[in-house]
Amino acid sequence: MATKIMFLVDYYGNPQAGTEGQLLQLIQHLDRSRYEPAMTVLRRSEYIESRQFPCPVNVLGIEKLASFRTIAKIVRYALALRREGYQLVHCYFNDTALIAPFFMKLSGINVLVSRRDMGFWYTPYNLVVLRLVAPFVDRYVANSHAVKQRVQQQEWVSPDKIVVIYNGYTSLVEKDDQPAAMANLPGIPDDALIVGIVANLRPIKRMDTLIEAFACISKYFSGAYLVIVGDKTTSEAAYTLEKLGALARHFGIEDRVVFTGQVRDSKLYIRRFTVAVLCSESEGFSNSIIEYLQAGRPTVCTDTGGNAEVIQTGRNGFLIPIGDSKALADYVIRLFSDRTLARRIGEAGYESVRAYTHTRMVAEQMACYDGVISANGGNRRNYRWSGRV
Repeated sequence: MATKIMFLVDYYGNPQAGTEGQLLQLIQHLDRSRYEPAMTVLRRSEYIESRQFPCPVNVLGIEKLASFRTIAKIVRYALALRREGYQLVHCYFNDTALIAPFFMKLSGINVLVSRRDMGFWYTPYNLVVLRLVAPFVDRYVANSHAVKQRVQQQEWVSPDKIVVIYNGYTSLVEKDDQPAAMANLPGIPDDALIVGIVANLRPIKRMDTLIEAFACISKYFSGAYLVIVGDKTTSEAAYTLEKLGALARHFGIEDRVVFTGQVRDSKLYIRRFTVAVLCSESEGFSNSIIEYLQAGRPTVCTDTGGNAEVIQTGRNGFLIPIGDSKALADYVIRLFSDRTLARRIGEAGYESVRAYTHTRMVAEQMACYDGVISANGGNRRNYRWSGRV
């Protein structure tokens, strides 16, 4: 009989976003003979209400964490999961990791928590709570060794409780002589040099660094374009877009900077990039970088989080310090100028990411689930707490 597992998520609004996309792949490809998945979200979204998700979804309707009503709702929910025979709860995102582990574990359910960033959301209050709930978590799943180290240091978690499982992606298609489909970018010539980035418009992505770098690049390559692929509909994105637009106008490059907004398939746009970049100040394990390398695009990115676990400067890309627009500009100019170097870096990048498949990721995740259940005797522990709330 398949083991019932509940994925507990703060909010699921966009299956194309980084963590949401990884969770979708995991649930889609779980072996249903071994695991029976379902998902619960704290807050509803248009996507969830469209009923497109590949497993049953429940909405708890929790907006405010610090309230007695929320605690009571989580307690009732934990007891309901116990009655329904769930053996595993896997918490994604931040709010669920704060409020769920204690009550789930007390109900006799094994608890896993995913950590997928460098803790940019940590506050003194959050860290106190996270350290208190850590003993009630059976396993932490980090998507890079950098994230694992951060969790150890900040949340005071034993390294033995943290497993590293790198993100997984759909299998690479072998290169052939047929031209791959590319996005149409009106107003940009097909042979134009393009610096491109795929990232949400958020301050943490530090696209101000990219605008500054592109202003320098434009002095050497006046026909080059900067293409920014990312959702611009949220309030945070609108604010960031306004700031970036003002910066582009300040440098007089606004006619060379294109914001595409959210797209259905970022790969079509990545194939148009001459050089792909990422300039975030914080990354757990960047999906964009892997997609750049899969497309064979020479890549320049900041040395933060798990980026250095993928990129080796001079071999399959280049790492730069956070906020260093000069270093970013220098590498892009170098790659624009030396097409032999760009081709060599792109080919090495393509070869370096062949192991990052969704098949490997799902297999490692199921092995992790198996290990947690085995370590706890194959069944829920015999906790006494079974009160009503």
